[in-house]
Amino acid sequence: MASNHKSSAARPVSRGIGIGRPPSGIRPLSGNIQVATAKPPGTARPGSRGCPIGTGGVLSSQIKVADRPVTQQGLTGMKTGRKGPQRQILDKSYYAGLLRSKISELTPEVNKLQKGIEMYNQENSVYLSYEKRAETLAVEIKELQGQLADYNMLVDKLNTNTEMEEVMHDYNMLKAQNDRETQSIDVIFTERQ
Repeated sequence: MASNHKSSAARPVSRGIGIGRPPSGIRPLSGNIQVATAKPPGTARPGSRGCPIGTGGVLSSQIKVADRPVTQQGLTGMKTGRKGPQRQILDKSYYAGLLRSKISELTPEVNKLQKGIEMYNQENSVYLSYEKRAETLAVEIKELQGQLADYNMLVDKLNTNTEMEEVMHDYNMLKAQNDRETQSIDVIFTERQ
């Protein structure tokens, strides 16, 4: 007889018995079980068992159905996605149309940039002509400033009642000094060459 009984360790564990999920036959007891809460009576949500309906709050305000913006389709302001069917197949004609629209957007920008380049080139040419003219005028101004300095010196000599012989003597001395400096500069120049 001992051979007819198998040991429990050798048998495989059935699905409902053992470690893991409890068998489906075991269910919690159903009944009138009330769970106690820590809230005192009268502090629950408005309209629940703990609080009478008449107390103040947001829900007790007067709401008129006519004030709500309702249309035949529902609430206004509710925006959904695109209306109508969308293109399902993106073929060659779709991309060609997309490319045409992008080209039409780029064409005015390219024209605007070309006009800007032309205006820049015109302004640059005008600027160069003004710059050349300014250089020639600057040279002329320097010459005129030199002449003005000479005339101012002559007026100073006349106002101080300086004799003409003194002016001529100063002139000759300055001329001799300038001639010597010119000769020394010429000698230095020929040595350098």
